[in-house]
Amino acid sequence: MSNWYKQKEFASDVASQGSWRGDCPFCGGRKTFSATMDTGTLKWNCYKLGCDVGGVYDEAMTAREVMKLLRPAQDAPHKEPETMEIPAQIVYPSTEHTLHNTFVNRWGVQGYTMYDVQQERVVFPIYYKGRIIDAVGRAVGERKHPKWYRYTGVANWYVSGMGDKVVLVEDVISAIKVNKFLPDIVGMAILGTSLSPKHMEKIAEFDKIIIALDPDAMGKTIEYRREIELWTGIKTHAIYLHDDIKYGVPEDIDKLKELLL
Repeated sequence: MSNWYKQKEFASDVASQGSWRGDCPFCGGRKTFSATMDTGTLKWNCYKLGCDVGGVYDEAMTAREVMKLLRPAQDAPHKEPETMEIPAQIVYPSTEHTLHNTFVNRWGVQGYTMYDVQQERVVFPIYYKGRIIDAVGRAVGERKHPKWYRYTGVANWYVSGMGDKVVLVEDVISAIKVNKFLPDIVGMAILGTSLSPKHMEKIAEFDKIIIALDPDAMGKTIEYRREIELWTGIKTHAIYLHDDIKYGVPEDIDKLKELLL
């Protein structure tokens, strides 16, 4: 029996009563395998990096159609991200850095930042296992373009807080504010315009997922919800906001609280 059919048999068994998520029997990934039965079509996937398990099966599909829909193997081995070499112009802020201090005081993000004195950017370091691997800079001076700047491009996300529930947001400040408004909730900013397998692997670590992008990004919010549910098998909620979550509109925070119960 081929490996593909072993996958199909396992997926068919665990998804017989509905969507299922659990350990992958093929690579051993913890809670990385999901299977769903959707209108007669069986879909399964392991989103652990380096595992090529995944597929689609429907008796009405031809062999060519099945093969076309199979998830391609990810051949690139996992590499530990390198520690970021902090440029000399990025410093810890002091009282003389007025632009920096005005910005962080406005948004209530004191203690999360450094400052790029050359580019006049408030810098949000991104950590991995206690090491800074990347940073996101927000322009606050006359040099406004680009507004947001990635220093290494290594990191795929920025997270603030710890817990088993996550709110996906538009930017770094929003991620921090989510965790400040709701201390037991993780705020997670997707650093990019689309979700990748690496994002899915991280998102699948959480038991509850809410997408809370800006009001003008409702189309992307719905698209993200569908993608995440398909990949992870986890029920994902999309919320329509009155304003960007960083502003803390009471109605928006109340909606989040209700969904997170």
